[in-house]
Amino acid sequence: MNQGKIVVAVLVAIAAARTGAHAQSSTAQAETLFRQGKELMAKGKIAEACAAFDASQKLDPTIATLLNQAACREKNDQFATAWGLFLEAERQTRAATDAATQQLHQVAATKAAKLEPRLSTLTINVPAENRVGGLQVTRAGDVVDPGAWNKALPVDGGTYRIAATAPGNAEWSTTVAIGSEHDVKTIEIPKLKAAALEPPRPKPPAATATRPEPVESPRSRAAPLALGGAAIALAGGAIGLELWARSTYDQSRAEVDNAKQDSLWHSANTRRYLAEGLGVAAVASAGVAVWLYLREPRSESLHASRVQLTPVVASDRAGVLLIGRY
Repeated sequence: MNQGKIVVAVLVAIAAARTGAHAQSSTAQAETLFRQGKELMAKGKIAEACAAFDASQKLDPTIATLLNQAACREKNDQFATAWGLFLEAERQTRAATDAATQQLHQVAATKAAKLEPRLSTLTINVPAENRVGGLQVTRAGDVVDPGAWNKALPVDGGTYRIAATAPGNAEWSTTVAIGSEHDVKTIEIPKLKAAALEPPRPKPPAATATRPEPVESPRSRAAPLALGGAAIALAGGAIGLELWARSTYDQSRAEVDNAKQDSLWHSANTRRYLAEGLGVAAVASAGVAVWLYLREPRSESLHASRVQLTPVVASDRAGVLLIGRY
């Protein structure tokens, strides 16, 4: 039990130390921002000074910073905001008992009293007959509570967009420019108009399945041209072999050695057979090429013809192998 209490005590101490370190860090940052705000005020950089005071007050709220916030907003001609900050400082110091805080209370009350007559006001009137269900009124994007309707409220000088919306109604909006001091403006919200209903979109006609008509594909000239070229090549090979065979045959006749004479004669015959085979293949290729060229084109629904030409040459035969689909 004693050990458990010790562990808990250590953890609490660590947590307290971290909280204290964070508080010290926030206080240091707030003090730095406060001093920067004072320096910026002295240099006439009012907007930057106000931002520094705002950040300082957020980190470490104090009456001194709150009063400087208010004074900065007053110098920036944001009289309504400054008046509200002076009133907040006056409220927070109202019950003070020490002399220093009582003096700050007096400063805040005096400043607020001097600013009040200089304020500009904006009244957003919403007549009872113009109120529809779900009506929402906004000023510069901020919702105006219904309790604030028809009342003159202090606002900083500037241009404001007033808008009104309600379910099922068209939005209404307008803009109003308000001076920084002694300006009084009133805006009345009219009765909203019913939103125009969009006519129902016509449904697209139901798609009907139609059988596509066969499309005639253009006649392909690749196959007949390829076969024609092959026929010419085969014919050239046949002629070359024939001439070679004749030359070899003439050599065999002039040979005196019987063994060499027989070998040359057989070689001449083999080349002649090959020449004849190539000649037949050339004629066949030319015939197929002419047929493919002259045949009628077929529709896309049919398979296109494919022809593959493969020459076959052996020691005792020659020809061409045609593999096709028509």
